[in-house]
Amino acid sequence: MYIPKILLCGDRENFLRKIGERQVDIVGQIKFKGAAERGEFRIFFNTDEISKVPLKAEDFQIFLNDAEISFDDLKKILDNLADYIVIDKENEIVVRIIELYQLGLRERVVTTETLLKYARDNFYSLKNVEALMNNLSKLKISRLLDVDNFFVKNNMFYTWLNPGVDIEAIDDEFFAKKYPVVENLCRKIYSSLDDCRFKNYDAILFTAERDLDEFFNLMIATDGMSENVLVFVRKNSALSFWFKDFEFAFEEIGKIPAINGEWFFLKKRSEPENFCIYVVTHKDAKLNELPDGYKIIHAGHATAKKDFGYLGDDTGENISNLNRYLNEITALYWIWRNTNHSIIGLCHYRRFFTADGKNFLTEAEAKKILRGCDMIIVKGNFFSLPQTELKSAVCGDDINRHVEKIFRKYIGLKQPDYLEAFDYVSSSYSEYLYEMFITRRNVFEAYCEWLFSFIVHVTTEVLATTNLAENNNPRKYRSIGLVSERLMTVWLMKNRLRLKMLPIIFRKNV
Repeated sequence: MYIPKILLCGDRENFLRKIGERQVDIVGQIKFKGAAERGEFRIFFNTDEISKVPLKAEDFQIFLNDAEISFDDLKKILDNLADYIVIDKENEIVVRIIELYQLGLRERVVTTETLLKYARDNFYSLKNVEALMNNLSKLKISRLLDVDNFFVKNNMFYTWLNPGVDIEAIDDEFFAKKYPVVENLCRKIYSSLDDCRFKNYDAILFTAERDLDEFFNLMIATDGMSENVLVFVRKNSALSFWFKDFEFAFEEIGKIPAINGEWFFLKKRSEPENFCIYVVTHKDAKLNELPDGYKIIHAGHATAKKDFGYLGDDTGENISNLNRYLNEITALYWIWRNTNHSIIGLCHYRRFFTADGKNFLTEAEAKKILRGCDMIIVKGNFFSLPQTELKSAVCGDDINRHVEKIFRKYIGLKQPDYLEAFDYVSSSYSEYLYEMFITRRNVFEAYCEWLFSFIVHVTTEVLATTNLAENNNPRKYRSIGLVSERLMTVWLMKNRLRLKMLPIIFRKNV
């Protein structure tokens, strides 16, 4: 929490009455004596004109707690003890404006009203806003998440002229709801960080002053969203002292000079981007060559009658023995529990993503697409029957209804917020197809944590309440896997992800 340290110019009781419950540390009371006392008042329309007016030392006096001090003394206080001079007297900032500019104090002097409106969560200075804006393009930032709604709070929707930067913001005070004009500044506005936790940005902006624990927690919460962080570090704050000792914690730190502090551009230490699309198969895939970044995985390897020399899903932590019922989901589980790829994908030995309709999607193409979206998937298709009836037609109504009932039971127990979405998709004529995807690790982790919170429980109960373990009809024993095909769609229905739908290449006669 930011508690501004101020030198108060005005009546203390009147000031405290105005600010109410707002916490402020008054480090001293200050008075000025100059042009206003001599009855002199001039209006200038730009700072260039002001700079041409000489200021003599004897023409302007400064008093701290009734003792006269020099301008150098005041500067030392502002450098080490105080953030602002707060003028509480009506119109005094107007009559003092020339002298404040001449002394270089304008950015450190505010009215009580400005303090309450703009300096709520950190030091306020328009010069600092300008310094940040001017450096965004130099830092090659085109997509920025403004965690503290800094640009909106500083009214940049009036003047923003940087079309090369797309800003998305967290607006937990619902400013945009009251004043929709800010939508002209922000490409997207979220009510909480949780609403955009799967997004990816060139940088994330922190401006509110936080204690060290809060700062570290926010770094962790946004870890998968960007490798770069922009943060305002106020002079003499806890964070400023921490950075002096722990700059080595980051791969790179850039600094932009600012009033009463610095902008820090932090590049996190991270492993090189690790990309892999897994090609799931249960037979000889007849794929002698694959683009870089692809790897074949044999789903159900634990119970397979033949080994084709591929990576199996039965090493490490696995559920390979359930492949008969869950199909490619056993390979998905193995990838989740036994790999650390930063970008992960899943396709089938007969179905591959394509960007041009002729060739398998390359690593470079996938990464380029993911700069503009959160997940690559296969577009949906419309069927002649809703999903429940369609699966009943395939595996029999009795067994399908029984399996769906158990799915509803465990989704209700483990993921109750998704039960309505499960029912909605089950009664729909379409879904996203084939459980194929390419996405970043944080999205992949979230989906798998959700899916595997209930699907093994479902499988265990279905097997305990049916004869599927003894049934050799694949249309029957695959009933769990058939219902599972809609689960990625169910999860996507409830999460704010930018999806890119690509066509596929289907390999015939394999």
